[in-house]
Amino acid sequence: MHHFHSYRRLKLAVVSVLAGLLSVPTLAAEWGSLKGRFTYSGKAAEETIEPTKDTEFCSKHKLLNEEIVVGKENGLQNVFVYLYLNIRKGEKVDIHPDYMEGDPKPAVLDNSGCRFSPHAMTVWTRQPFKIMNSDEGIGHNTNAQTLFSNPDFNEQVPNGSPITKHFEKSEPYPAEFACNVHPWMKAIVLIRDNPYIATSGDKGEFEIKNIPDGKHKLVFCHETKGNLRDLSVGGDETDRRGTASLEIPAGETLDLGEIKITPDHLGK
Repeated sequence: MHHFHSYRRLKLAVVSVLAGLLSVPTLAAEWGSLKGRFTYSGKAAEETIEPTKDTEFCSKHKLLNEEIVVGKENGLQNVFVYLYLNIRKGEKVDIHPDYMEGDPKPAVLDNSGCRFSPHAMTVWTRQPFKIMNSDEGIGHNTNAQTLFSNPDFNEQVPNGSPITKHFEKSEPYPAEFACNVHPWMKAIVLIRDNPYIATSGDKGEFEIKNIPDGKHKLVFCHETKGNLRDLSVGGDETDRRGTASLEIPAGETLDLGEIKITPDHLGK
């Protein structure tokens, strides 16, 4: 009987301690942001594409090779920046509540002017992926045969009847989407299971907001070369996987400033 009462008192004490611990509110994650600007020291020669299909319609549009696009103030467009997570180990990341508010806006890829618009884009798996065909009377298909984690697809895209896809898993790298009807058409699409993804705009600028504070690995890549290695980023240098370790400050923005990319970085 003595042992029973001792056990009961011990059990009650443990339950009391656990209840106390559970009643303590968990500390909310703190968040910071990341931004920077890519510049290109080389010259991006304007390379015109001569259409070989639907030539009467497509030749009305100025078609250019979009592999390397340099915009304002030597800004390099279409550089991908995203949070590195070990997919095989099932690594996840906290997502800021602001990203979860309301229904997510679709990520839209349009077949327009005999090219994909945009040329480079990101998709969070929470977003519907909407494929459109704005070229009236012109047939397009969207061929996504280079996906690693999600099912491949290759479908016709009629005028006025967009196709909507839903992805469930992160792709480790940006994937190439093609149009078999018009073989010069190409889009580069990065699919991730979190919103910490960006592509650089016409000034080479990018920003990723509300990342959990602390040390993270970020991936830097471009369609020409894939992973951008030996790139000087925020006091670190990217490795062969294109990753650099960066400290995201709580309540602040880590500004990487100008990130200089040379033709060697792009294999040119």
